[in-house]
Amino acid sequence: MHLLLFALYLAFFCWWIPRIPFLKNSGIEKRILIGLFGLRVAVGLANVYINLVYYHGLTDMVNFYTQGIVEFHLLWHHPHQYLTNMFQSNYADPYGAFLESSHSFWNNLRNNLIIKLMSILDIFSGVNLYINSLLYNFVIFFGSVALYRVFIKVFSQSRFILLIAIFLLPSTLYYSSSIHRDGLIYLSLSMVIYYVYFLFEEGTHVVARLAGCTFFMIVILLLRSFVFITMVPALLAWWASHRRPRYSLAIFLTIYIVFASLFFATSLLPPAYDLPAHVSSRQIDFIITARRSLSSLNMNPIFPNIRSFFNNIPQAFNHTFMRPYLTESTSPLVLLSAIEVLVYEILLMVFIFFRKKHFEIEPIVYFSVFLILSMFLVIGYTIPILGALARYRSIYFPLLFIPVLCYTDWKRVKNILYIK
Repeated sequence: MHLLLFALYLAFFCWWIPRIPFLKNSGIEKRILIGLFGLRVAVGLANVYINLVYYHGLTDMVNFYTQGIVEFHLLWHHPHQYLTNMFQSNYADPYGAFLESSHSFWNNLRNNLIIKLMSILDIFSGVNLYINSLLYNFVIFFGSVALYRVFIKVFSQSRFILLIAIFLLPSTLYYSSSIHRDGLIYLSLSMVIYYVYFLFEEGTHVVARLAGCTFFMIVILLLRSFVFITMVPALLAWWASHRRPRYSLAIFLTIYIVFASLFFATSLLPPAYDLPAHVSSRQIDFIITARRSLSSLNMNPIFPNIRSFFNNIPQAFNHTFMRPYLTESTSPLVLLSAIEVLVYEILLMVFIFFRKKHFEIEPIVYFSVFLILSMFLVIGYTIPILGALARYRSIYFPLLFIPVLCYTDWKRVKNILYIK
């Protein structure tokens, strides 16, 4: 029964996708669009199988699925409790400690939202995780298309490169296809970029685009607050540089210096608003959790002062840009992640030595680069587990490698390889 239902959903989506205006107007050919969606669905199914079989169901996604079944039955038998239990807390201060990583109503809310989503998917899937994955990835697919619709305006001659950088990066595809926070953040980030870009460029449908941007920013805030905080200076700098594009780099640098100063100035405020202390506390919590993991990383502790944060920058970027090393491959998945990182390092080197001589950098590119650097810095500061590190950073790779690949002079690279 579930197999038949899955086939019906898949056939319907393949028929419907080329007819949805948002997807149809992307300019991607019908067969390619369906093929890219089919690939995402296949990776999502593989992800479910790996979670159930390879990890024996001991993963967050399977836990979400199990708790989602409880919520699904609660919906039919006790609908009032289903609608209200997410707003209840067992903690003494249910609405306090917004930035805390434990004993916080808000910290639990990010998991509860995924559990509620899983229970809603169960309504349409007949409580089947594989069908849930199909339905989930249909929604996340809109995020990839949104990114493509934006960057095809910026790099109109790089259609093939954009398809690779947005739809085919391995870790991005794998982790965003898993029913977890990362896919929803990837979707939300992509939609924010889509709404903001076309709001700036066209100046039409202002109310609708501001509403869409606000909605997805709230989703990001609820799912991963530090991503929301990191996006604020990037969006503000994008807005300012859009008004003065000739001074984009200076504007981004100035705004980031101001926000970095404000970040450390919060240490003068009461503890609830001390951002450096929250980052330090978050790192300690992760380090304690990492003691139970076989893929933990050694990390220098971060103290809530400027000097400690500055001294840890090299280690943070080493973790996000270079780990895992090939020598750290303790499992097939870690080995694949190490190979992917190595390929990305090679691509970055190719870009450095073979970048195009003359190109114009639009404000959205500065937005992408500054957001990626700040996100990778935060992730490198706080995540001491290889698996979690790979998952957290994966959804930002497209924003990094779109400009890297599009600004590389591939004709020069081809000529040199041909000569040799």
